[in-house]
This record gives sequence, structure tokens and C-alpha cells, in this order.
Amino acid sequence: MKIIKPKKFEAFVAKHGSIELYEKGRIFHSQDFPDKLFLLKKGYVKRYQTKNIKHRVLELIYGPDHLISLSQLYKRLFGIDQNQDAFLYVYQAMTDVEMQSIDADAVIKELARDPAMYQDFFYESGLKLRSNILRLASNSMKADSQKVAHQLVGLAYEFGGVTAGYTGNSVALPLPQTATDLAEQLNIKVAAAQKALDSFSKKKLIKLHNDKITILNIELLTDMYL
Repeated sequence: MKIIKPKKFEAFVAKHGSIELYEKGRIFHSQDFPDKLFLLKKGYVKRYQTKNIKHRVLELIYGPDHLISLSQLYKRLFGIDQNQDAFLYVYQAMTDVEMQSIDADAVIKELARDPAMYQDFFYESGLKLRSNILRLASNSMKADSQKVAHQLVGLAYEFGGVTAGYTGNSVALPLPQTATDLAEQLNIKVAAAQKALDSFSKKKLIKLHNDKITILNIELLTDMYL
């Protein structure tokens, strides 16, 4: 069954929102925009949870057409405050980023007028749930090399256009991924992540080029953690 992404919110923010640009490396905080929702149009963004800016825990990676941040909407619609422990949510642009922003109150009014737009947010919640499940599964692997292999395959499904029943082998990950990025996602040492990447490269399972990774044989890379 082919899943069709709902696009009512995308159409709404395109008509009523405004464009915001952030350069690669730019850090911004959720507290900086408590009354806005963003639709990421171009680029990739990392979200960290922290109480101390020097010690951050990577929570999510956003890509094109992802919504930032559902927690703003949940708080307004249902009174659910996901920031129970006074965490600071920090976002960092992994690439140059283009986003469309919209006032949260305008979205709530549109939801009252057209409840079918809730489908967009159910879909987005599903994407975030899948991302977290994939990363938890990666972290559950015993060896660091298994964790890295599983995470790379997961990123191919999440961002590389790979779907169930994929019959190809080569997949270019569109988002930047270095040993540091993978170490953050998997809570392992950078050296361990780099060792796994170098090993996969020597085995012709992946190709490394600066901060980009191409999976050359996704089936054999999958075998590395099974």
C-alpha cells in the first residue's frame, strides 16, 4: 500500500507563512519561537535536548517537509507541555536551511475550520515515532559497528527514499553524516564510529566523501547487524 503524504498544512503555510533562512551551523532555540510552527523546505536540522548547552543529547533530525515543532501545537491544543523538566531544546542547521514559518494561533484556527488538516500532524507524529524507534533499535545493538550499520540503513529509509521491498543496492544519503554525527545519534565514541565507517568503506559497503556517505550495497550492510 502506497502512503500518500497529506499536504493541507504545506499548502496553508505556503499561502500564509513567511520564509526564514539559516546558514549551516546556526544554532537556535525553541524558546526563541514559542508562537510559531515551521515547515522545513530545504536542508537538514538537528534537535538536541539539554539543561547545559555544553552537554547536549541528540533527539531528532529533521529533513525536507518535516514540521518543527509539534510540541508547540500540542501545548496549545491539548495543554500538554512536553518540557516537563525545564529542558532547553536546541536546534542546529546541518546545512543551509530554508523554512516557512506560520503563527501557531493561525494554524489552530485553520484546524477548527478544516479538521482534515489534523492528518498532516498525525503523519508527522508517525515520522518522529519511526525515527525514534529506528534509533532505539540501533542503540540496542551490542557492537558499535552493528549500531553504525543499523543507523546508516535506518537513515536510508528515513531520508534516502528507500522503502519496503527496495530492490536496488546503492543509496546516497542526502544529509551530511560524519563519524561525529553518528556518534551523537548512537551515544558512542567518535573513534568507534569512524572505525566502523572505515571498515565498511574497505569492504566496499559504503563510499565516504567529505561529510557525505553513499551506501554501495544496502543488503550486505544490513547483514552487518543481523
